[in-house]
Amino acid sequence: MSLFHSILSQLQEKITKETTATETVATIVSEVLHTTITPAQIKVHGTTLRITAGPTIKMAIMMNKEKLLTSLQAASINITVIQ
Repeated sequence: MSLFHSILSQLQEKITKETTATETVATIVSEVLHTTITPAQIKVHGTTLRITAGPTIKMAIMMNKEKLLTSLQAASINITVIQ
């Protein structure tokens, strides 16, 4: 395998892994909040989760923060801060 194919393969694996993780986080948040959160609304930076949503959903997130953190950690997703 050439160097180019090796690099391309590594990038593809990383993108696939990040996409799967974002979809999993969106699914968990949607289940806990009983509303639809899309992967496009989710940004994960290290151990910080940022959710782009309206004020009503933001309030629901803050009210269910502990439950969200517990559910995410149960799915082996290391999130410690939700913004």
